[in-house]
Amino acid sequence: MSDRSPFQLHVYAVHEDEQDAVLRVIADEQLGLDWGDTEEPEPISLTLGSCYGAHEMPLGSSHRLAAALQAQAPTAVFKLWQDPHWNGADGHLVAHVPGVGTYEIDCTADGVPHVGVAGLAKQLSGVPAGTSVQDWLAGAGDQVLGVTVLAALEPYEKSRR
Repeated sequence: MSDRSPFQLHVYAVHEDEQDAVLRVIADEQLGLDWGDTEEPEPISLTLGSCYGAHEMPLGSSHRLAAALQAQAPTAVFKLWQDPHWNGADGHLVAHVPGVGTYEIDCTADGVPHVGVAGLAKQLSGVPAGTSVQDWLAGAGDQVLGVTVLAALEPYEKSRR
């Protein structure tokens, strides 16, 4: 039995003064991330939009890495996820856009947010009568679906395709 699963990180933007901090977080020996698309053992510069990852990382690494990036490189725009565990547990996605917010949720192996139907039904059943979808999405729904953060992240992802 393994308590490890694949992990991916994309840093889309960061202030140049914080790029070295991102590299230090990626190089953290306890995390064991690969250097993305480069052959260099330790690149001199960060390649924005590149995928940095590992085939096997301890479960919970997504929480640790997201916290480290936010603390050490607060201007970093990133998306990371750890794949679902073999025992059927969902993966974990963290998307962060400074000034907009952070969205954390269960996800698929492709980093696609996975909102459980039971959880969504519970959320919707608690919405006061007369609340419009727009109002719900501006409040509690945004926390569930990550509309604001994912919309702010979309231009970064599109520019890297």
